Amino acid sequence: MLVRTHNAFRESAIRAADRLPLLSSVLQRSMRLLAKGDDVSIIDLGSVIEEDAVITGSLLAIANSVLYSRNNSVASVRLAIARLGVNKTRNVLLGLTVSKCFNSVKIPGSWSLARFNAHSLAVGTLSDLLVQNVKSGDPEWAFMAGLLHDIGLPLLAVGLPEEFRKITANATNDAEIVEIERDLLGFTHFDLGAELLARWNCPRMVQEAVWSCESVEAAHEHPPKLGAIVKTASLLADANGVTTFDTGEDSERTTELLDALAVPAPVDFMEKFKREFGALQTAA
Repeated sequence: MLVRTHNAFRESAIRAADRLPLLSSVLQRSMRLLAKGDDVSIIDLGSVIEEDAVITGSLLAIANSVLYSRNNSVASVRLAIARLGVNKTRNVLLGLTVSKCFNSVKIPGSWSLARFNAHSLAVGTLSDLLVQNVKSGDPEWAFMAGLLHDIGLPLLAVGLPEEFRKITANATNDAEIVEIERDLLGFTHFDLGAELLARWNCPRMVQEAVWSCESVEAAHEHPPKLGAIVKTASLLADANGVTTFDTGEDSERTTELLDALAVPAPVDFMEKFKREFGALQTAA
C-alpha cells in the first residue's frame, strides 16, 4: 500500500510539469540553436533573439555592464553575442528560461520562490566558475547542471502542494528536506528533477549530476565529477547567504570548500562570482 502511495505521489509530481508556464518561442528556438555548440551561427541566433524585446534588452544590458564592456557600448544583439561568447550567451538565456518558467508559479506556505531563483542562479554561476578553475568532468554542462539542480522543488510545489507545505515547514536545510521527502514521499526532489530532465532530453551528464546531489559530498576527489562540483557550488552559495533557506553567511565554510578544491586566488574567485551573479540576476 505504501509503495502504491509513493508511486502515486511521484506520478502526480511529474504530471505537474504539464502545468508549468510555457517558455516563449524565442527562448525555445534560441536554446535549440545553442544546442549546436560552437557550430551555432551568431547571425541566426541574433535574428531569433531580436524578436523578443525583453530578452534583447537583458542580453544587451549584460554585454554593456562593467563586467564585460570595453569602454564602448554595443547596440546590436549580434555584437552582444560576439562580446559575451556563445557559452556565456547560453548561460544568460538559461537563467532567463528558469526564472520566467517559475516566476508565475504559486508556491504554498512561506517558501520563497525569489530565494529559490537566486540560489539556482548562484549555483549555476559558481559551478561554471569552478570548472574554469579546477579540472573536472563535463565542464561545458556545469552551468546548466547547477542552475537546474533543485528543479524538482517547484515541481513538488505544483504537483503536491500539501505535501510540499509539510516538507518545507519542517526543514531548515537541504539535508532535512531530503530526509523528510524520503519519509513522506519515498523519493526526493533530486530524483524527481533528474526524471524531469530526462523527459526534457537534457544531456545525460546533467541528469546524473542533479540526481547525485542527494548523496554526494562536496568535491574532494581530483578531478571531481560534475555532481560534486554542483554540490560544492550549492554549499558555497549557502555559505554566502544565497540560499533557499533564511540562513546567514559563513566565511570559514567558503574557505574550507575552496581550499578542498585548491581553487587559486579564492578571494578573486568570490569577487568574480559576485560580479557575474549580480549581472545575471539583473537580467533575469
